[in-house]
Amino acid sequence: MKKFLIAGALCAMMIFPAAAQEVSARKGAPAKANWFVSAGFGGQVYLGDHDRQVEFGKRITPALDIAVGKWFTPSIGLRLMYSGLSAKGATQNGVHSTGEVMPGEKGGWGYWLSYQKFNEFSISAEVLFNLNNVFAGYREDRVWSCCPYVGIGYARVTDEPVANGYLIRGGLFNSFRVAKAWAVNLDLRAGYLGDDFDGEVGGRSGDGLLTATVGVTYKFGPRGWNR
Repeated sequence: MKKFLIAGALCAMMIFPAAAQEVSARKGAPAKANWFVSAGFGGQVYLGDHDRQVEFGKRITPALDIAVGKWFTPSIGLRLMYSGLSAKGATQNGVHSTGEVMPGEKGGWGYWLSYQKFNEFSISAEVLFNLNNVFAGYREDRVWSCCPYVGIGYARVTDEPVANGYLIRGGLFNSFRVAKAWAVNLDLRAGYLGDDFDGEVGGRSGDGLLTATVGVTYKFGPRGWNR
């Protein structure tokens, strides 16, 4: 019981100042404040049923991010994001096959597999948490902000056979302030999709998608929070 009381006290010590800061900040921010748009470009790796039999480097494909969002408090924001482009891997049943057979000996890794490539995209709604403002208080001139996030969305394969599915993901959005309205961002995330999204059903609970992008964010005025 003592341990629980100490843990509860520590949590309260961290949460109460942040909550007070939030309440104070909300009073000075109009509804049209703190909107932003961001765009990024990088790479992603699909984690399907047979994809581990393809060299990691050969599975990296381009990834594009376009997002619009709003910070409702210094610590909590919401964004709507388009992401995707294409994915690569391996297929056993020939779905989205490039026609190139993978090298391999009979009975060994890669046997009866061919390389796979398909175009895909997703649209997701994500909640962001600015940890710097939660634990260190709001500072408009802070250079680096660390913002973990979670979200859900819709994903689609646009090549035949077309596939539609759900997307659950989380990540870490790193923002580096370079001017009052501009920031450079590094977005690292992992996504979870249905097992049949790539046309392969291997009995797993689902497929994965790892993504890393670098981009820029523009913050519309009015921006910031009154203390």
